[in-house]
Amino acid sequence: MREHTWNWSAVGMFLMGMGALIPTPAHACAAPNCMVGVRFPLPEDGGVVPANVPGLVTVPPLLESVDSSTVRLLLPDGTPVPATVTPGAHQTQVLVPDAPLVPGTTYRIEAKGVCQFQPTQTESVTFTAGPALALPTTIGSLTADAPSQGIYNVYGDSSCGDRQVEGNFTTLRFTPSPELVPFLPWVHWTVEVDGEPWSYAKHSGLTSTGEENLETRRYEYNRQLLFLHTFCDYVSCADSYHRPPINSLPPGQHRATLKATLEHANITLPPVSVDFELSCPARAANVGMSQMRGCSDGGTEMDGGTEIDGGIVNEDPLPESVDTKKGCTQAGGGLTVLGLLSTLSLLSGRNSRRAK
Repeated sequence: MREHTWNWSAVGMFLMGMGALIPTPAHACAAPNCMVGVRFPLPEDGGVVPANVPGLVTVPPLLESVDSSTVRLLLPDGTPVPATVTPGAHQTQVLVPDAPLVPGTTYRIEAKGVCQFQPTQTESVTFTAGPALALPTTIGSLTADAPSQGIYNVYGDSSCGDRQVEGNFTTLRFTPSPELVPFLPWVHWTVEVDGEPWSYAKHSGLTSTGEENLETRRYEYNRQLLFLHTFCDYVSCADSYHRPPINSLPPGQHRATLKATLEHANITLPPVSVDFELSCPARAANVGMSQMRGCSDGGTEMDGGTEIDGGIVNEDPLPESVDTKKGCTQAGGGLTVLGLLSTLSLLSGRNSRRAK
């Protein structure tokens, strides 16, 4: 009996120690691990950088930071270019040259991230300066697709896109103005619905065709910038039973507003807006209970519904498991502890039988 008591005491102490290893909630789908390193937003396909760019942005690794003392702009021979480094939006560091860049000259920007779980090396990219351009005064045009009803992935919470629901949704279509396109890499974005924040995109978050650059928000708890939805019903049996809250827009008429900010430009770009309407079909009010019958046979999905395939609705798959030498994913921490409990319980049972 004493051995049995001692074993479970050891289990308790072990779990207390394991508490330090269990991933804590964060604003990302993975623990800090620098799997997404320092980034330098630049024009697509090696395009030139306007000589009068207001500031060159350095984006930190996921959930980490940038050592501001390592952010430098260099000429091909290694000569430093006089510049000032100041904080920017979304924990970035912004390098502001003391004088405009020289058209036709090749530059190298470099920086070093600060990571908790591994040493880091200086990262860099090269680019060529182009002629100075007039700063933009408009951002473009915005429209909204006709609403659709179907099943889609939910982003913006700890499910990290793994949860599917049924609802009504629309996609915003943005066309950047020609004068904004050369400066797009250094623009960050927000979408408001009825004056309230809906989502954001970091620098280089929209491409020259107005599509969302999903790489800029990989592994983050962040809604899709241009995808707006109203939740109508649960899809999985587990969700229908537990009924987790789904943060979405209420049915009805809404106005979406897209705002753009050119980093360190000290200009105000006029936002663009579009009206849209979302609704849930009348059947959605009672469909959950009727579809729950599909779960009674041990299934994982309820009957009914059509899954939407294509476009931004079914986005890229969930991140792969993170190397344990670099960090831990948020998902799976609880399962690991449960597995340890089960193993320790079996060992305790064996010891008890031996004692008898």
